[in-house]
Amino acid sequence: MYHLQQAARRERRAPIFWWLIVMAATGGALVVMVYDHSRLVAYFLAILLAAAWAAPLVAMQSLAAPPRAKKPAPEPGAGTYGDWKDQARLLGRVLLYFGDNPNLSADVHRSLREARADLRDTLNAHPLRDDLERVCRRVREGAIRSMKDWLSREYRHDIRELANEYEQAAAAGMDADQRLLALQRAVEKAAAMMSRNCMPRMLERQRLACAVDCAWLAVQAAVERNGQISPVDLAEMLVIEWSDFSEPWQPARALQLALERLARPDAPASVPAPHEAPGNVVTRNGKRYRRVRVRHKHRRHSRRSRGPSLVDVFLSFGQWVRYSIRAWMLYR
Repeated sequence: MYHLQQAARRERRAPIFWWLIVMAATGGALVVMVYDHSRLVAYFLAILLAAAWAAPLVAMQSLAAPPRAKKPAPEPGAGTYGDWKDQARLLGRVLLYFGDNPNLSADVHRSLREARADLRDTLNAHPLRDDLERVCRRVREGAIRSMKDWLSREYRHDIRELANEYEQAAAAGMDADQRLLALQRAVEKAAAMMSRNCMPRMLERQRLACAVDCAWLAVQAAVERNGQISPVDLAEMLVIEWSDFSEPWQPARALQLALERLARPDAPASVPAPHEAPGNVVTRNGKRYRRVRVRHKHRRHSRRSRGPSLVDVFLSFGQWVRYSIRAWMLYR
């Protein structure tokens, strides 16, 4: 599969590189022709063509998510000073990235700013190895964990609606093929929705990789547990773990953390409620209740999105420049 992905990537990039080479050759020939008449105009034209050639590449790069950690954080009491300093810088970039997420609440943004200030003050105070270890632990157990919990609570209603739609459709008498297709659509839609809610600034190919990995892992985990958990709810938790760029993507650990969050008392029910009557009436404990659909304010974020437009790509360039300068100045 890895070699197939590499071949598909080369196939997709080959025409792009070809046109870039043609553009560079054409621009170089134009500069050489103008150079014989005026050196100043030739230099200005070369700078202009180089900027026009690099601007789309930089603009697309501005939509990319921050690079993921290549190795996990050292164990408590282990690791060198350089290892913990790299972890502190990585956490600083992750805090800056999520600080620009407009979907987060004011309380989550405040906790991210406080964690960023704590990290910056520690780095500016000539810290020791133990100081770096303590501040990294405070950031992970404080701001990042609270952000994950908020994401899980905020979008739980939308994900449960997808799960309920699938469960109702499966109970309506589908055959095996239709049931599998409905499950695939529900899990993929849940993973894609959560990737947009958790990581709005992200390349679509990165979002697709996130959705595919989390959807496949959720379905496999649900099959291994004989359907005791809902793969739609599990996909939501896996995307939240995938969005933590301060840790490398470890499927087994991510699945363990997602199952722990799903097993909390405030987690959604993973199986349909028993004794449900058809229609909008539900019978529980001998009493009849009528389902009422409540519209929440956060539903506006779950509208269908066709991905970033050309205007979003160019507007994100300034945000990327600001993010890069702040990351270099604060956590260098």
